[in-house]
Amino acid sequence: MKSLLAVRWGGLGDLLVILPSLRLLRSAFPKARITLVARAAYGRLLLEAGVVDVIEDAEDFRWAALADSGAREHSGLSSLPEPGAVLGWFHSGAGAAFSRNASALWPKVSVRTLFADPAAGRPLNRFFFELTKGFIMDLGRPMKVFEECARLPFPARVPAGRFAIVHPGSGGRRKQWPFDRFLEIVRFLAGKGYSGFVTTGEAEELWEGRLAKMELPPDWRRLSGLSLSDLARLLAGAAIYLGNDSGVTHLASVLGVPGVAVFRTEFAAAWRPGGEIGVISADDVQEIPADAVRAELIGRGMVLPIVEGI
Repeated sequence: MKSLLAVRWGGLGDLLVILPSLRLLRSAFPKARITLVARAAYGRLLLEAGVVDVIEDAEDFRWAALADSGAREHSGLSSLPEPGAVLGWFHSGAGAAFSRNASALWPKVSVRTLFADPAAGRPLNRFFFELTKGFIMDLGRPMKVFEECARLPFPARVPAGRFAIVHPGSGGRRKQWPFDRFLEIVRFLAGKGYSGFVTTGEAEELWEGRLAKMELPPDWRRLSGLSLSDLARLLAGAAIYLGNDSGVTHLASVLGVPGVAVFRTEFAAAWRPGGEIGVISADDVQEIPADAVRAELIGRGMVLPIVEGI
C-alpha cells in the first residue's frame, strides 16, 4: 500500500470522530502516503500532528463532486489522481453517491465506504474505528486497540498548569448552554484557585457585544480568533475544560483534557466525545442547572468539594 485516500466531509467534530481510525491506518500502513480530504482549516491540524501526509480541501469543487449524486464528467472528477485505496467515513446518505462516483472513477482501486448510523446508540468514534479495523483485517495488517489511537499527538503551548478553558460556543443555537451559567462556573473555578481563558470563535460572532461587556474574575482572560493550532496547544496544557456539544469539545477530548460538556440527549449517545470529558445531557440544554456541572466537576475529582466555613 503506497498511497491511501481518506475522505471525511463536515466540521471539526465530524473530522475528529475519525481520528482513531486515521491513527489506526497510520500504524497499519506506516510507509503509505495518506492523503486526507477534509476542510483544509481542520485537516491541517492532523497534518501538523503527523497523522496524515497531505491535505486536500474538501470544498474544492472536484472533491465535493465525489459525494454529489448528480456529478458528471464536466465536474472535474477525471482530473483527480488515482490512489492505492480509498476510504470514506459517512453518517449520512452522501456515502452512497461517494461509493458510486469513486468506484466509477477508479475502477481498479479498492473503494471502501464506512457508514456509521448515529441512531444506533453507539459513539461514532468507536463505531468508525471498528469498521476501519475490518478494512485492515481484510488486508492482514497489524492492529492496535482504540485506546492506543484515540489521542491527538500535539504539543502544549505552555507547560500543563492549573488553568481552565471555557468555550461557550457551538455551531447550533439549540446546543448552547446559557451564557450566564458558563460565567457562573467561571466564578466557581476562580474561587477554587483556577485561572483561565474564555475562548470564542466564529460561532460566537453574534455575541460580540455581550462578550465585550462580560466581567471575568482576576487571572481570567477572553481569547478570540485563535488559530486552530494555537487553540490546540493551549488546550493541551489545560487542567479543566468546559463546553457545549462542539468541535472544540471534541478537540479537548482527543488532547486528553479532563472536563465537562453539555449535550442535548438526542446527540449524546453518538457524539459524546470520550476521553476525560464527562457529559451532562438533557432534552433541552436550558434545563441543565449550573449546580449539575459543579457536581460533575467535583465528582470527577477536578475540584475539591465545597466545605462550609472554607
